[in-house]
Amino acid sequence: MGKQNSRQLNKIYRQPLPIDILKFRNEITINPLSWIKYLINFFKFKFFIKDSPKLKVELDDGIFKVVDPKVMIKLWREGFFGKGILSRSEPTWYERTIERLNLVSSTNSKLTMEQVTKIRRNERNEFKKKRQRLQELILKQRQNIISEDEINEMNKIDEELVEFRKKEGLDLDNIVDEEVEQTREEDTAIIDPTTKSLIKLEFLQLQTVEAFFLKFALNRIEINDLSVRDLFIKCCKLYDDDDEIKTNNKFILNYVIYHYFRSKGWCVRSGIKFGVDFLLYKRGPPFSHAEYCISIFQNSNSLGSNISELDWFQMSTKARVVGGVKKNYIHCYIESPNQNKFNEILNNNTIDDGLMLKQLFYEYKISELIYRRWNPSRTRD
Repeated sequence: MGKQNSRQLNKIYRQPLPIDILKFRNEITINPLSWIKYLINFFKFKFFIKDSPKLKVELDDGIFKVVDPKVMIKLWREGFFGKGILSRSEPTWYERTIERLNLVSSTNSKLTMEQVTKIRRNERNEFKKKRQRLQELILKQRQNIISEDEINEMNKIDEELVEFRKKEGLDLDNIVDEEVEQTREEDTAIIDPTTKSLIKLEFLQLQTVEAFFLKFALNRIEINDLSVRDLFIKCCKLYDDDDEIKTNNKFILNYVIYHYFRSKGWCVRSGIKFGVDFLLYKRGPPFSHAEYCISIFQNSNSLGSNISELDWFQMSTKARVVGGVKKNYIHCYIESPNQNKFNEILNNNTIDDGLMLKQLFYEYKISELIYRRWNPSRTRD
């Protein structure tokens, strides 16, 4: 079941980014006939296939929203951008609510993350009950007050627990469909009284760095007809209302780190639930847990008045949390450019906006440090 689920995930999330590319095959240098196929695909891609239209994103009161369901699915499945505001991450509220209220028969066989979590919790609860019963029977056996039927029950439970530990993936064959819940009073507010259909309330919310990355690095979205320069200034103003953009603006620091790890192939997600700036996934949330937690710091020689370093108590607290969830804690130190150099590049109107921002980000230097909590019981001689 685990391998089958992995193949399904690879098929769904085969695109790492929401861009169209011409794929090169390894066999084109070996088989001469493959060159013909490659040239046909190249000319078809170059001259006949039009560029994909830009994806629409709305900027509403400092929040980047994606309301089109197709765009929501595309941004999530091709790079894991954004978060459904009524879901854990992938925007599945609409499908889950339709299934819960039995408005339309569900044709989607793929389990949502919320459903997977619920199934796993039920399995763990069942495992704990059986383990507790096994311990009671073992105690009776030691006291020599156990019956023949209880011995058989003990052996059966022991075999079930061993099989449970060996099991890979979810046991989808034994999932019993839940009874459809009765419509609650609050559900009437989300159902259209005329069409009896569910009102689409959920939207995909992008982080500021995600929205700017999709605009500046990939050029795949449109945000209120804003240019790259205007969007950059707006994003900076969301973190600092000063007339002059400082080199240590929180948005710039966050984006430099976000772009840095995205360019290295990591899937970068918000780390707010663990008290850090970012989480790094090797492929994405559906495949595995995050491997690294990232906190952003500025070097002491480039600290500004609005930047404060963490003291050792705060760093130890974060390291304890990160270690408790079995992740590696990375400190990313950024060295910012001189303010005069920064303003000179930012106010240069003789070059393209994209090239200007590229030169601006090149001025930031990044260094990484893995921070591990010292545990005396595990590091004794």
